[in-house]
Amino acid sequence: MIVRNSPVSPRRPVNSTPETPAEAPSNTVAQTRPHQQDTFTGAATALQRTAKVGAAPVGNHGTLMREYLTGARPPPADFEKVMGYKPFTIQTKHGQRMQDPHGSASAPGKVGPDKEFDPAAKTHDYGYDLLRYYAKKGTPLAPEARKAADALFREDLFHFANDQKGLGSRIKFRAWAQIYATAVELNSRVQNHGPP
Repeated sequence: MIVRNSPVSPRRPVNSTPETPAEAPSNTVAQTRPHQQDTFTGAATALQRTAKVGAAPVGNHGTLMREYLTGARPPPADFEKVMGYKPFTIQTKHGQRMQDPHGSASAPGKVGPDKEFDPAAKTHDYGYDLLRYYAKKGTPLAPEARKAADALFREDLFHFANDQKGLGSRIKFRAWAQIYATAVELNSRVQNHGPP
């Protein structure tokens, strides 16, 4: 004895509406979901795949840099992994600053008050490392970011100079502040305000 079952109608997708028996053809092929391509395969490099994670935020990069340097914005999530250190915070008379623990005032031949200007230099070095970080991620910051880092460096140097007690000390440190700040700004101009 041969038993034949009636044909089975294909399984409806979960998001479809119910069919009536009259609408269901008896010999249809089961529908399948389209294959979704894996976004992590293909010709994309590892840098291209991670660049979206650490991409530079849109908006004014000068404001962004100042927020990073003053601690108003935390470092990017993978900054420590990419750059090899975790910035730390100090409180100054003129506000909070984020710093590179390995940074220093890198005056040629250690000319001038490099030890006195060291806190300003550590903040400035963190700013330049942010420029390098975003360049490594494939989304370099706009020139305004480097200009903002240089401007805050100048500001901090002059704060230090103006905080000195005696007139002679203020004049001396203002002269050195002008020299250090101008040297940094000229170097930035030579490098087109891009990553150092």
